[in-house]
Amino acid sequence: MQQLQMEITHTYREANQLGDYITSIALEQDNPVHYHSFQDLPTKGRKILNSDKSQIPILRIRN
Repeated sequence: MQQLQMEITHTYREANQLGDYITSIALEQDNPVHYHSFQDLPTKGRKILNSDKSQIPILRIRN
């Protein structure tokens, strides 16, 4: 029998910026939107993905 090890952690919203961004685009559209490659993403989506890939921290500033 195979053993599985799991770890559950809290993820701040900032960790899912690309998902939040694509969801907001989808909600604004009347027709389905499909992105099949990095180049298909809008510029803002590519920037979010590149920042995540580069492990650039996202700072949350509260007033």
